[in-house]
Amino acid sequence: MSWNSHHRQPRWSRWVQTLKRLWEFAWKGGLTLFIPILLVIGWYAWQASKFDLSEVSRMPERTVLIDRHGAEIGTIHGANRRLVENDEIPGFLQSCLFAREDARFMDHEGVDFWGLARATLRNARDLDFTQGASTLSMQLARNTFDLREKKSLNRKFLEIALTYRIESKFSKPEILTAYLNRIYFGSGFNGIEEASLNYFDRPTSKLTRGQCALLVGIIRAPHACSPWRNLEGAIRQRDEVLTRLVTTGVISQSDADTIKSEPLELRDPNAENLETGHGTRVLRRPLEIVLNKTQITTGGLKVMTSIDFKLQRELEKIVQKSVLPAGCQMAAIALDPGNGDVLGVVGCREENPTGFNRALDSHRDLGPVMIEPLIGTIALERGHLPIEGNPVSTGRQLQVQDAIQLLKRFGFEGTFGKGDDLYRGTLSVSPLELATAYATILQNGSRPNPVFVREIVQNDESLFARSPAFFPAFADHSRLKKIPAFISGTSLPETDFWAATLSPDKVIVVWIGHDSPVAFDLDTKEITKITRSLKNLMR
Repeated sequence: MSWNSHHRQPRWSRWVQTLKRLWEFAWKGGLTLFIPILLVIGWYAWQASKFDLSEVSRMPERTVLIDRHGAEIGTIHGANRRLVENDEIPGFLQSCLFAREDARFMDHEGVDFWGLARATLRNARDLDFTQGASTLSMQLARNTFDLREKKSLNRKFLEIALTYRIESKFSKPEILTAYLNRIYFGSGFNGIEEASLNYFDRPTSKLTRGQCALLVGIIRAPHACSPWRNLEGAIRQRDEVLTRLVTTGVISQSDADTIKSEPLELRDPNAENLETGHGTRVLRRPLEIVLNKTQITTGGLKVMTSIDFKLQRELEKIVQKSVLPAGCQMAAIALDPGNGDVLGVVGCREENPTGFNRALDSHRDLGPVMIEPLIGTIALERGHLPIEGNPVSTGRQLQVQDAIQLLKRFGFEGTFGKGDDLYRGTLSVSPLELATAYATILQNGSRPNPVFVREIVQNDESLFARSPAFFPAFADHSRLKKIPAFISGTSLPETDFWAATLSPDKVIVVWIGHDSPVAFDLDTKEITKITRSLKNLMR
């Protein structure tokens, strides 16, 4: 008898087969998903490789102008930013930043996946990109490379790829420093140092705890919560930062209450400007001659100028507070005859100059009183004695063309009058030229070369330096003729008023008149006040 025996497969074997099939399915399915994921990662890594990472730490900043005594007198060119080093950032400010923006900054590799997962779930629930979960490193990547595309997966993936590149190249302290140097703090201030100096009139390293918390607080809404624009909103943001510090155990509630009670010492935005608008603007011209376009755009230089900040401000006050006839303009310039340093320049009566600089570029006739010391000097050069109080008679001892050539040694470029008109002061000069001419007499015939910029430094390296220079214009006639300490007078048609004070360490020249020459009467009391003010500056 034949029969087919049926051997039933053991239960455990069936489980093995089932698990094997599941494994094969999972492996094949995983591989199917893995390949596209790998391609996506490769694509964004390739896209991220196109960006220059040196841009992270290289950012435009203001060029700082330093006066002859080492005081800062203003900034120019570049972006409204000053860079700080990591050791200048207070520890409390860092704690505030971590608590508010990125609690796991020191632990993650650029992307906080726990935070990203929470944000993803929230976005899925809201059906919108309401949560970003950006770390400090991700924010740095976005701000450095201007990733302003509307929130999307494409922007986020590129941001993540760039973040990993940044984390692989820079240390955590470097990333933190670059972040604080780059971000915007409202009111036109880029970077923590610019914000600190302007909002609180102190460097970042000297910020109080309350000031640190406030600056960190306004990062998320720098325009809306600028303390100059919305102090109440800024304080509210400060308090949120302090609350977060309490929650994370960095400070106690009593510490937070103490910080809230401390005065913010916020600088008044309407307070007197710490810079000199006239002194800053006049330096643009020489700097644009010395620097190339890249250096101007990038900024970050320290310019050692000839300006004496205190004297500059005093000249500005004299010009702006003088009571003059309607339509009259005024200019002033101060020069150090010993080395040619331009100590101060005021090119107009307006507080914020915008255009033509009359101290440098306006050329007007001198008149007999102001030209007399110059005519006396050129007469001595040719062996003639000056006739005191009579520049015309003194000049007649010379040939006119010879006189013109001698006057050019002072640095005058014309226009020169003809015959006796020249000796009556028909000589068109700028205040700077006249100051230089008087300085030449004080220097016994050596004409100083006027200088606005002494040295330009970048990263402690000197890019440009200029030593005092003199042109031997005349022989030494100091034993024969002394120039007065104060001179004032008008041009012959009485369209221009001039005044000058002279001493071994400074020459100050003031001009008053209309831009289009018009005769005018200057009040005697006002002349006396201006004269007294100028003489006070010589003390």
